[in-house]
Amino acid sequence: MNYSAYPEKSLHKRPGYGWAIVAIVFASMSVAVGTGQYAFGVFVEPLEQEFAWSRAQINASLSFFAIGGLSAPLVGGIMDRVGARPVMAASLVLFGASYLLRPFMSELWHWYALSIMQFAGMPGSAMLPAGKLIGAWFPRTTGRMLGIAMMGANFGGVVMPVFAGVLVSNAGWQGGYSTFGVMCIITALAALLFVRDQPTQPAQFSTPRMTQAAAVQGTTARGALRSGSFYAVVLGVMAASFTYLAVLTQIIPHLQNEGMTLRMATIFLGFTAGFGMAGKIVFGFMTERFPSRYVLIGGLLAQSLGLVILIALPSTTLVWAAAPVYGMALGGTGVVFALLAQETFGLKYFATIFGLINMATAGAAFVAPIMVGMIFDATGSYSPAFASVIGIFALGMLALYWARPVTSVVREDVRESDRESTVSLR
Repeated sequence: MNYSAYPEKSLHKRPGYGWAIVAIVFASMSVAVGTGQYAFGVFVEPLEQEFAWSRAQINASLSFFAIGGLSAPLVGGIMDRVGARPVMAASLVLFGASYLLRPFMSELWHWYALSIMQFAGMPGSAMLPAGKLIGAWFPRTTGRMLGIAMMGANFGGVVMPVFAGVLVSNAGWQGGYSTFGVMCIITALAALLFVRDQPTQPAQFSTPRMTQAAAVQGTTARGALRSGSFYAVVLGVMAASFTYLAVLTQIIPHLQNEGMTLRMATIFLGFTAGFGMAGKIVFGFMTERFPSRYVLIGGLLAQSLGLVILIALPSTTLVWAAAPVYGMALGGTGVVFALLAQETFGLKYFATIFGLINMATAGAAFVAPIMVGMIFDATGSYSPAFASVIGIFALGMLALYWARPVTSVVREDVRESDRESTVSLR
């Protein structure tokens, strides 16, 4: 069999090994995003009752998500040099340790310190490996395969809030966090055992909007920083990231505040996450047919519609219409971030450049949760905060319109060996 014609099947000439990579990324996304974001709201009231902390104080811990953004360029640079496997394993161990230590906390600063530890592990466990690994293993079907791999985040959204609710009800918030910690450690061991960065034989790139040279090599970080597209992408991603820290983590408290029971609010979030899984596949296919920036703009429009429903109809049965609208767009957005960076800047230095993009969006992580907590404490409602997010989405859509693939600097600072490698691929 000619494996060069089937790049997804080339590692050690073992068909299907690429699917093992997909499975590990899926699991990593599930535990990192599912426990860190989707299940966050389940612990809000127990922590409030245990320590008498305010919502603003609890939500302020989410601002440390910015630590992940600030550390992403460093983590990305290490990943580009030493590979995804050790970085993923170490990041997941850090994530797990932050959970295992939470039952021992007694002060607010303990909560914040452990949140910093958690989010420091986010880039290497969720933000960077998906785009880096899937782009290398499935270059011809990156959109759909990345969608499948990143469905793990939404699978975690379906499972983890319900699981957390059961754990908190039966073993307290301490038992919930301890269980999450063990899950992270197990996933770290799986990454250490099975992750490989790329097939042993180089693959042919055939994407509709990336040239072969751009896909295999790509512009350097310096070249990206010199382009206007980098800043357009940063603004667009920054605006879109408000959905994770200003909306997703607050859906359960919002619905509870509007009269829904914790059980029903958790089910609602599970439905939202379930539709997000479908959204990742749909949006992945769309990025193989349309420019990623336009797909992301469409996703932000759909999320805005979902937020309008959550604001206008929170105490009626019609609020359930927000689950498919917001959920599919939310799930698809996570796929498009990585693909937008690949499409605009190439794959060779993807982890470093995507890390820079995530660092630049750290401002959103600082502002979003504190903004929501302060607005809720001032008004007694999450609706004004959600309305503010819609306005932020609009600014992001305007910025994304001006993002363009960087082609003039694709070969900047590329070594001669890289040039020879590109020729061999042809």
